[in-house]
Amino acid sequence: MDRTAYTVAKAREKFDFTAFHAAVRKRQFAPVYFFYGDERFLVDECVDAIVRYGVDPAMKEFNFDLIQGSESDAKRIVAAAAAYPMMADRRVVVVKEFERTVRKESEEVYAAYIEQPSPTTVLVLVGASADFRRKPYTTLKSKAVVAECRPLYENDAMAWIEARVKGLQRQIEPAAVAMLHSYVGTSLQELANELEKVLIAVGERPRITAADIDRVVGVSREFSSFELANVTGEKNAARALEIGGRMLRSGESAVAVIAALTLHFVKLYKLQDGIRQRKSESELAAIAGVHPFFLKSLTAHARRYTPAEVENAFLVLAEADLAVKSSVDPSVALTKALAEIISGVRPETPVL
Repeated sequence: MDRTAYTVAKAREKFDFTAFHAAVRKRQFAPVYFFYGDERFLVDECVDAIVRYGVDPAMKEFNFDLIQGSESDAKRIVAAAAAYPMMADRRVVVVKEFERTVRKESEEVYAAYIEQPSPTTVLVLVGASADFRRKPYTTLKSKAVVAECRPLYENDAMAWIEARVKGLQRQIEPAAVAMLHSYVGTSLQELANELEKVLIAVGERPRITAADIDRVVGVSREFSSFELANVTGEKNAARALEIGGRMLRSGESAVAVIAALTLHFVKLYKLQDGIRQRKSESELAAIAGVHPFFLKSLTAHARRYTPAEVENAFLVLAEADLAVKSSVDPSVALTKALAEIISGVRPETPVL
């Protein structure tokens, strides 16, 4: 099995999903993979790619095993991995709920296999979490390809969209990337679904524009926390109250909305500090942890609010969070918070 272009050692340095998929498409596999984390979309895409390119469909019945950890144990899993492929170069064994098979008596069984895996098997372990202080996780970390599949941070979403479109052999203009992110947020499943709709709509045209995103995604969208933060940053009270109210009526969690607003003001706080220090635009983007595309609007927000008003926003949002968690009507708490943030006035008595 040719693994020269995608060595285990290189993969362990920092898991690169783009490089992983490129290698798998060339049928270059590591002998053992371990995918874990909360972002199921990433996990499923990685596993599906290994199965698609690693197993001949005509021989899948003989050379592919899908094992549920709740229904198996380490000895049976290792036995499946040690079996020889039938009329093929390799077999693929996928183990889901891997953590449910990890027990004291299984630690050495797994460690021994991971140290010397079968050269004709690709073993794919999938778990919800990992404890890298104990075996077999310590052995996986040193000998296998390990990838944490976590939800995207806000500043990762636009890069993911760009990489996704590039991987589909298309182009997308920066304004379209920003618009899709603002409409959808950071859910990879939702971003992938909306991109698929857009690609169907544009047909053979190679470049996706902002107009395409607005036409396909915008017509059916609900308002997002990104848009609420944006109009709040602009001190557009009427628009902020409208969007906030519609978000809550559509089922959005008030706690999540308040958290998103708090994150926005954290960025403004960092930008104000960077502006005072006369940092460059690239430095400001890094300080705030945002894509450079958003820097202009965020800098405008940072200049529109005084440092005292940003501090006031933190206090108001903390009170709103406590109020919602104390069973105050979420609509009342959010409306009051938005009004106080934008006006810069905070009453003596909180809503509790």
